[in-house]
Amino acid sequence: KYVTPELLTGLKAGAAFYINGDTGLTDWDSIATNKPAQGMFTGSAYPGTTAAPTGTGGDTATLLGQAYLEYKSKMIDVTAGRQILNTPLTKIKWSLMPNFYEAGVLTVKPMKGLSVTALHINAMSYGSRSATDFMLIGEGTGTAGVAKGTTGGKTVQQGGTREQAKFINLATGAAVAATDGRTAVNVTYKMGKNLKVSIWDYIAHDISNTIYADVNYKMPVMKGTKLALSAQYLNQSEEGAKLAGTMDFSMYGAKAKVGNKKWSAYIAYNSSDDTNNPTDFSGFHNAFGADPAYTSSLFSRNAYREDVNAYKIGGHYTIMKGLKVMVSHADYGKSKTSAVVVSGNPAIAATNDATETDIILAYKPTKAWTLKVFNAIRKSEYSDGTTKGREMNHFRAVAAYNF
Repeated sequence: KYVTPELLTGLKAGAAFYINGDTGLTDWDSIATNKPAQGMFTGSAYPGTTAAPTGTGGDTATLLGQAYLEYKSKMIDVTAGRQILNTPLTKIKWSLMPNFYEAGVLTVKPMKGLSVTALHINAMSYGSRSATDFMLIGEGTGTAGVAKGTTGGKTVQQGGTREQAKFINLATGAAVAATDGRTAVNVTYKMGKNLKVSIWDYIAHDISNTIYADVNYKMPVMKGTKLALSAQYLNQSEEGAKLAGTMDFSMYGAKAKVGNKKWSAYIAYNSSDDTNNPTDFSGFHNAFGADPAYTSSLFSRNAYREDVNAYKIGGHYTIMKGLKVMVSHADYGKSKTSAVVVSGNPAIAATNDATETDIILAYKPTKAWTLKVFNAIRKSEYSDGTTKGREMNHFRAVAAYNF
């Protein structure tokens, strides 16, 4: 990434180029046996898909993901162009190549602690994890960051038509005929260092109207240790021409965290409602890469499904300088959202409680190097009617070098 010095007072330009592909060490077989790898690459289809019946998988993809002009002053911030949008409903935490947005953002700070933001998104590039968002995490429900649908719902990797690492119209990602994009407004108020209140309204034109609000409060409980209390609310309804159908979804959440740099512990809760209307979209129509729920895990985002009560506990401990371990466990119960877990088969209902336990060991020996080892033990709420129990014990090692 490169950001220029000031071109004029407060005005800069930035650009970032991204490359994503296989190292050549992966033993590619078929889409059936390489599903976990879908979340790491943005290249061509896997062998066994319609798009590449004899393909190799993991082909290198390149993208000018960021290319923008930025102006900052005491009262006004403006960014226009390709960028990463750090808002509650435009970011997902874990991804080798993130989602990018072609957008314009204006933030005004009329007084101390108060900011007002307006933005409009014209196009979006889905990152390396969007295939996993749709199928492994979302399980075909359209609730985990990519909407379901035959027009653009599945990625090219999965035999569909939606391309990754390429800027496309938002209609393609939402699996609808057309849309004028997505517009959002936000008001955020900070009272000192302890209290922050924020509310967002996102309108995906002719698709949905989504309101998200959260409150965060921090207070010291002893020297060097703080208690953080958080609450969140998400509500979605249909908008305009209702191209994705009718919607009636709400989710609430609460989280309490105590700790410091040495250690921390937290407990989180999310609850989603039951629409009681079989014609509504079942759950949160999550088409554009959103994951603000407190109970989300590495491979589970069940809080966006219908009628869920989810709990999560976790924490971290710093073993020595640069080395820490993070552990969490989440229980999502059974939702009322049906899923397509086997391509071509009818949707099925949840049959058991969904759970996930994550263990992450992170080591940062220098400012440039970061090494991580993940273990995710996950059980889906769906049964696919075969000998596969849809349970997962996933190990992954990641090395990152910044220069």
